[in-house]
Amino acid sequence: MGNVTATTAAVFIPEFWRDGILNYAERSFRLKNQITDLSSELSDGGNIINTPRVTEETAVSKTAGQNVIFTANTDGETVLTVNQHFYSAKIIEDVVRVQESAALFGLYASSMGYAMAKKIENFIALLVQSSTANDTALSTDNTMTAALLRSGIKKLYDLGVDTTMPGRGVQLYGGPATYLSILGLDQFVSWEKIGPAEASGNKTGIVGEVYGIPTSQSTDWDEDGGTGDEVASIFTKESVWYAEQILRVQSDYSIDALGTKVVADALFGGVLQQTAAATASQIVNFTNP
Repeated sequence: MGNVTATTAAVFIPEFWRDGILNYAERSFRLKNQITDLSSELSDGGNIINTPRVTEETAVSKTAGQNVIFTANTDGETVLTVNQHFYSAKIIEDVVRVQESAALFGLYASSMGYAMAKKIENFIALLVQSSTANDTALSTDNTMTAALLRSGIKKLYDLGVDTTMPGRGVQLYGGPATYLSILGLDQFVSWEKIGPAEASGNKTGIVGEVYGIPTSQSTDWDEDGGTGDEVASIFTKESVWYAEQILRVQSDYSIDALGTKVVADALFGGVLQQTAAATASQIVNFTNP
């Protein structure tokens, strides 16, 4: 280890910690990367983003000799408020030693980064689950069937959402128990049904796709058997809007604790693109009976 001088001992490098914590947080993000991120709209400050919900246009046949007819649609509006404030805080007795050791720094930064990512991921998951218009009830707690999946997908088809179209960003998430029930459906994991893909489900123990929809498990979906609990969800990238301000890291030396107080905090917020009760939400939640 290099020598610690009086100069280096007095130096806390906030950018070093911020980048480290943020890097570890980014590695842990899944849901955040699968919804619409409007954080760039906060670059000039403020905590509210007003975004119009543009009405779908209809192409009109042009008649020779007649002028084009212009229409003025009344677009709805979605208001995203950045009103969630969470932090992760530690007292580090020898901050210089930690900053000089890649292994020690990694332990602290990963712990704080994961804590922030976990809170943000849970916030987004609960936002998805708050949609109610297209709820589909399971027949048995935490037990998915192919027929129920098709029923949920049809609700999206009825909205004009092609779940396999590139760019729509359709995802299927399930709690551990429900995900395992999907893993037990032969048509999605059996070699005889899905063919000799390079990484088929029966080789990896992972459900890669269900009817062309990327499928993941998350403990942010319930599995305790409560009536009406959301245990799985299908949603599109544009169904949830999210924004955050840049992660902030601050420090202060505590003579009482003989250590450096390090605090990482983040301001963020999110909103459903449609109201929770809107069929057009592009979200299907599967619930326990």
